[in-house]
Amino acid sequence: LMDGGAMVAGLDEKLYEKVKDQISGWEPSTKHLRMANGTIIQARVQWRGKVVFQGVEVDGVLQVFNSGGSWDVLFGKPLLRAFGVVHDFGDDSVTVK
Repeated sequence: LMDGGAMVAGLDEKLYEKVKDQISGWEPSTKHLRMANGTIIQARVQWRGKVVFQGVEVDGVLQVFNSGGSWDVLFGKPLLRAFGVVHDFGDDSVTVK
């Protein structure tokens, strides 16, 4: 999911449970995250590493928290900026520069 209003990138905790022993880059997180409904939650951990999207590779940090089943991976503003993503609201498409 891409969300230009999200100030962090995220990984759902259910996906984290599936992949945590298969990839490295996990570290403690001190982030407190304000959800759309106003609640504040503590991220479980964070992942730091290389993120590849449409053939472009950037350094990224993903906070692990419960998405409530809404998504597995969230591209928030930091990753969208890093990838140079442009959102055309006219046809609701995104492109990577």
